[in-house]
Amino acid sequence: MITKGKRVISSITYFFLGEYFSDALRTTLTVIIPIIFFFYLGNREAATGIGVGALLISLTDLPDNRFNKFRTALLSLAFFSFTTFLVSQVLDYPIFKALVITFLAFAFSLLSVYGQKMGLIGTMSLIVCAFVMGLHPPRPIYFSGYMLLGGIWYYMISLIQTVIRPYRSLNHAIFECLMASAEFLKAKAKNYDPSIPLDHQQKEIIKLHIRVNQKHELIRNLLLTDRYAMDPENNNGQILLARAGFLIDLYEQLNAVHFDYENVRQTLAGTDVLPLIASLIAELAEEIEALEQQIRSKNNRPSSSKEVSRFLESRVLLIQKLPALTETQTEFVKNVLANVDEISSIIASIRNKQTFTAHHKAGREKIAFPRFLSSDRFALSDHLTLKSPIFRFSLRMAICFLFGFILISQFQDSKYSYWLFLTLVIVARPKFSITWKRNFQRLKGSLGGIVIGLVLVYIIKSSAVLLCTSAICLLGFYAFNRINYTISVLFITPAVILTLGSYHGHFDHIVHARILYTAIGCAIAIMATYLFPIWDSKNLHQKIKEAADASLKYFMIATTESNQGENTARLARKNANLSLSSLSESIESASQEPQQSSTDLKNFYELQVIIYKINAMVTSIFLSGERVNQNFNDQIFNEIHLNLNLSSESSVNRLESNQQSIGEVVANNALYQKLLIILSLSANLNECYKIS
Repeated sequence: MITKGKRVISSITYFFLGEYFSDALRTTLTVIIPIIFFFYLGNREAATGIGVGALLISLTDLPDNRFNKFRTALLSLAFFSFTTFLVSQVLDYPIFKALVITFLAFAFSLLSVYGQKMGLIGTMSLIVCAFVMGLHPPRPIYFSGYMLLGGIWYYMISLIQTVIRPYRSLNHAIFECLMASAEFLKAKAKNYDPSIPLDHQQKEIIKLHIRVNQKHELIRNLLLTDRYAMDPENNNGQILLARAGFLIDLYEQLNAVHFDYENVRQTLAGTDVLPLIASLIAELAEEIEALEQQIRSKNNRPSSSKEVSRFLESRVLLIQKLPALTETQTEFVKNVLANVDEISSIIASIRNKQTFTAHHKAGREKIAFPRFLSSDRFALSDHLTLKSPIFRFSLRMAICFLFGFILISQFQDSKYSYWLFLTLVIVARPKFSITWKRNFQRLKGSLGGIVIGLVLVYIIKSSAVLLCTSAICLLGFYAFNRINYTISVLFITPAVILTLGSYHGHFDHIVHARILYTAIGCAIAIMATYLFPIWDSKNLHQKIKEAADASLKYFMIATTESNQGENTARLARKNANLSLSSLSESIESASQEPQQSSTDLKNFYELQVIIYKINAMVTSIFLSGERVNQNFNDQIFNEIHLNLNLSSESSVNRLESNQQSIGEVVANNALYQKLLIILSLSANLNECYKIS
């Protein structure tokens, strides 16, 4: 068993030896080395241009494979060079500058149409605009060239690392997926504790379920777009492909650990089986944690005998209880044991680097991995309308920038006014909830960073020591940038104060400008959310319909005798999970909107939980291998179909009468008992939707 102390030590070690910190260290060195070198040569312009170019372009470098990183590098360099040259040419013409940058704010925000990566490049290009305005280079062409050199220098180092260690990001994604899976399974174990309220627990499980699903999406995008890894002759790639396949199976089995927990608690009340099941599932979660640590440390040794004996001991104790249980209780415990054994088998297969085909039973369809890759194909013409959230946000950003220029023109000229635009780019988001959250994160991080910066300035009098401290703060910014935005701002703020103060002096002026322009930028971003607003609370009914429809398709494909194949069912499950994830995000976003009090969010949370339960039960049926001949009892399927279509024809009264007649036919059939649970859940979904 992994103790709490060991887990904390492991987490700290993982942070400093993991991808986040090592990337931060590499990026920090890549940024500061050319700055030190060119300052030593006396070329301050080159030091600033190359340093800023490397600093900004590094933020477009997300975990990815070689081909995608090279493509991102080319696009980033092209956009950054174009932006730097264009903006630097109009700096001395205030009206042209305002018009050009306002247009760029619209155009670069619209790049989100082409996917997350292009959206990030657009955002960083806007940040380039802000920095060029702040630096106001005296020789625009030279400065543009230096910025380009900085970008080339950074991506050259990054791509060299990717060539040397091509699967580093993918391995990291697999580690995080296993960690999330272990946490998910631990939350499942709590369902067998009668002292924990099920409603609260189900919401927590859904959040973890969505998190695991997101990790799988990342693995798919990293692996399936890598032509080298997918090459059948590439042994390392095939091992990673096998692990991805096992993770899919593990994910399905984790979802299948789902039952009517209220009924389970009642059925097993008065026995000591519930704590034994909880203990067994918790032990299994720790097995997954041990597996993650083993893969991370490249240790191929099996689990320690102590860990294995604890797992087997819990399993044996549970089996010994079977003779004293009723038939219903015994059937349930056997189902749990079968599910646990399958998860244990998958863990062993990953640990032993077993091939994916060897693990699968004969006759199972081979997974067609490319079918599960999300498409990034979008049409710009489809978004050139006010109905498009991306178009509405792009218009909003353009207006924010224009308003910012008008506002700044009323102030006394300040070289730090560009922080207003920088804050706008970082804080403003399409949705009110995310903008509001970013505002608080930036304000908290900035104020905390200012305090730290002032304390350091008061204590440290040497400029050299202040600059070294600034470099350490830059390292902290990069280390937490993908983990916690507030902490990253907490680090970058003193880095900025110490660096600018060391060269320009007037620390008090820098602090005053930082507070003023950050606060104004945050205020503009919040007020602008009411301009071309995007309210999730108005789209919740549509999101429920989409999630219910995806669940219906998954149900029809996964539970019936069909020639569509296993891949089709898996793809339907993926779509159902993505729809549920989208619904969950919309509910969370709506809960933070100003008009959320007029929306019955409690009912929408209930709808979300019901859809999750339906998907989990369908997965349980799918993995059991049993399929239903619809001719046996069309009534069940017709009722479920009507309910998940959110048809007004369905009613709980009719459900109760139908369940009585259906139940007489299938009382002793475990598969149809699960179908009855889905029928009951779908009827509840229908009724809750009517009153929402």
